[in-house]
Amino acid sequence: MKFSKEEKKFWQKHFRIEKLKDIPKEWQNIGGYGYGDEQTDEYFYFISLRVEVVHEIYLKESYVTDEGVKHMTNFKALKKLHLRRHEDITKVSITYFNQMKYLENLNITKTTITLTDLCEHLNNQSLKEVFLDSNNESEENILEMAYELKQRMPKCNVYLDCSESTDAFGVKEKPIFIKDLNY
Repeated sequence: MKFSKEEKKFWQKHFRIEKLKDIPKEWQNIGGYGYGDEQTDEYFYFISLRVEVVHEIYLKESYVTDEGVKHMTNFKALKKLHLRRHEDITKVSITYFNQMKYLENLNITKTTITLTDLCEHLNNQSLKEVFLDSNNESEENILEMAYELKQRMPKCNVYLDCSESTDAFGVKEKPIFIKDLNY
C-alpha cells in the first residue's frame, strides 16, 4: 500500500517520514497544548490510518472536534484521553468514548459536555476516572446523576471541577460519589 499525495505531505511535514515502513505501529502518546496547526481532525485522521496503538492522548486547546475523537476510536489500547479546553467537543463524542474498550481515564473539563450528558449516554465499563465541570448544576442533581452513573459504571469515579485526582500538594481529591453500592 502506498501513500496518497496528501498523506505523504502530512507525514513529511509533521514527522519527516518519507516511507510507509518508517511509521511506528505503536505510539506511547500524542500530546499538545495551544492553538497551533498541529492537532486537528485531519491530523488524527492521517495518524489513525497508519498507527494501530496509542496509549495516551493529552490535548489542551487544540483544534480537535468530535470528528477527531471519532478517528481516535481506531487506536487500540488507548487508556488515557485528556481533552481539556475544547469547546468543539460535544456530547456527540460520548458515543466514541463508549467505543474505546481500554479507556480508563477521561478528562473532558472545559468542554461543552455536561454531567447530564454523561448520565444520559456514557456507558464504558473500562473507565476508572472521569473529570468534567459541574456547570452550575444543583447539588441535588449532581448527587442524583452521580448515583445513577455509579450504578451503571461501578468501577468509575467521577470528579467535578478538577483535572486530576490529586491537588497541587498531592492530596487526593474526592470523587462526587464514593460510596460502595455493593452493600
